[in-house]
Amino acid sequence: MNTEQLHCLIDAWRDDALTPEQAATLSQCLRESEEARRVFQAEAQMHGLLHCAVMNSIVEQTDTLGAPSATRGRARMWLQWRPLVAAAAGIVLGMFCTSIVWAVSSPRATAERLFSLINGSFDEGGLGHGFPRQTGVWSGDEAAITDGRLRFIKPEADEADPSGHAISCDVFQLVDLRPLRRTGSSAGDAVLELSARFADERPSNTNPSVTFFCQLYLFQGDPAQMHQNWPQRITEALASGSAQVTTLGTDAKGARQLTARCLVPPEADFAVVQIAARPNLRPAKLDGLFADDVTITLKTSPELPVRIVQR
Repeated sequence: MNTEQLHCLIDAWRDDALTPEQAATLSQCLRESEEARRVFQAEAQMHGLLHCAVMNSIVEQTDTLGAPSATRGRARMWLQWRPLVAAAAGIVLGMFCTSIVWAVSSPRATAERLFSLINGSFDEGGLGHGFPRQTGVWSGDEAAITDGRLRFIKPEADEADPSGHAISCDVFQLVDLRPLRRTGSSAGDAVLELSARFADERPSNTNPSVTFFCQLYLFQGDPAQMHQNWPQRITEALASGSAQVTTLGTDAKGARQLTARCLVPPEADFAVVQIAARPNLRPAKLDGLFADDVTITLKTSPELPVRIVQR
């Protein structure tokens, strides 16, 4: 199972939308793949849902924990309602030190779309050239807005390194994150998700292959100065996330949705959003390559209390 399919199943699990067939597939994947368990753990922990997966074990340890009967009843009802969590509880518990369990109540995670990313649907406005100087505008290599989509046209060298190789067609936007400090989202973990949809509309099995990128970098400081030495300053990023997919023209999967995720440090001032198309054989003409529906979502989960139990 590839990473994209795994994330789709986990998203369906999180939204209570798994079919019985999907539930069986995800459960089998979690049993057989250490990498899948790692991704599942990170997603569950991100959304404040991990306590649900371990609750069954906590119920069985009531003599040790002294948990009240009301808590035991809620846990059993929850697990009956979500059988996949009950089935996967032992798998998830195996990821943790056996001397620690999470005894928690039921704090709620939140998800909020950020509209500080401007024109993610490419319905209006134009594109700047070169790395952006200010927040809220799309700018980068040669590209165009065509019928409400971003069309990649030509890879160009980075402005701060004009003698460098032109490898991919990159388009950027700077997003101000400082208003988040006033929203009260600082309690618990905050995760930023950048999503974008990419389409390769060349004929099927067209060479060269093309890799689409959806990338997110978080920085401290003044975003207006970033253009002076990008991409060298990537090493200064406080956090980053990336997702990619490689295509060979039109296929049965159609448009590809990519999502990059990273934790948001409290000191982060702004984000660099990057979407790109890279031909994997150069030089090559970019044709029929598009991006659309770029969004940023802030997901927060409260701090979860931890109870240490000696077994």
